[in-house]
Amino acid sequence: MILLMTPANGSATWLLRDGRLRSGWRVAIYFVLVRILQIGGALVASLGVSMVLVLAWTRSGQTEMEATQRITDMLMRPFEFPFIALGVQSINLVIVLGTIWFFRRTLDKRSFASLGATFASGWWREFCGGALFVFGAWVALFTLALAFGAVTIAGWAWDGASLGGGLTTLAVGLLFNVLVGIAEETDSRGYVLQNLAEGIGAVRAILLSSLGFAVLHGLNPGANLAATVGIFFAGVLFALGYYATGRLWFPIGMHAAWNFAEGPLLGFPVSGVMMGGLFNLNVTGPDWLMGGAFGPEAGALALGIEFALIGVLGVWTRRKMERANV
Repeated sequence: MILLMTPANGSATWLLRDGRLRSGWRVAIYFVLVRILQIGGALVASLGVSMVLVLAWTRSGQTEMEATQRITDMLMRPFEFPFIALGVQSINLVIVLGTIWFFRRTLDKRSFASLGATFASGWWREFCGGALFVFGAWVALFTLALAFGAVTIAGWAWDGASLGGGLTTLAVGLLFNVLVGIAEETDSRGYVLQNLAEGIGAVRAILLSSLGFAVLHGLNPGANLAATVGIFFAGVLFALGYYATGRLWFPIGMHAAWNFAEGPLLGFPVSGVMMGGLFNLNVTGPDWLMGGAFGPEAGALALGIEFALIGVLGVWTRRKMERANV
């Protein structure tokens, strides 16, 4: 056993390199463990909140059946109950960041900051730059959808409600998707992409990490092959955002703005999940164009926008690398 674990032993080269587990093994162990922890955390949080609320509601005079139905409604439509959505996503963020920190310290033997998640000078500009880059693309997509007659505006979010309520919903949607952006980018473009790149190079790491990112979204409502293709290229786009800057803040800004613009602002489903929206939309375009129940990410219009953004970031990244080699 001692010989097997010795890096100098040729039979161990498939397992160890430079005194560490090879990057592929580290990613595989992390990928499985963090998903188990995420599912477990969500279940524990949901169960704990449900028990507390049912107890409180039954003591206030509601029947157990009425309290249970309210809990069911909250879990099925979490974005109608902001504290549920924000609470669950906050727990998810803690689980992801905590797991990555542990893996960086133990298996990777590297610092968490080396993933590019530091608050060094310029991080806020990179975050805002990524957000504006993608936000402009979603404005273009929405304009094209309106021009093609694929979408019509049926009303506003605050029709029959208060303006303050609509703005509160937007603020909750923005905060929620910033949390999502931090968690998913630190996971996919931080830990997974960068560890894979150590072993198989940047190009193959981008493709493989983007495939994993797409497969994870395959569990979302309305997911199909078109959705998987769309999310795959979104992963490629975000990965290029990392390589364009060398830090995670640009892709975090892109990811947060992507979800926020698509859902809470414009009113489309975000990867199959309804988050409300500033506009009440009638999506009349065909599924192949507008993505159907999954949302525009599964449609040809969004895929065309993704290709354009990938082209821009690809040129930017190549020029940056050429200047670095001069």
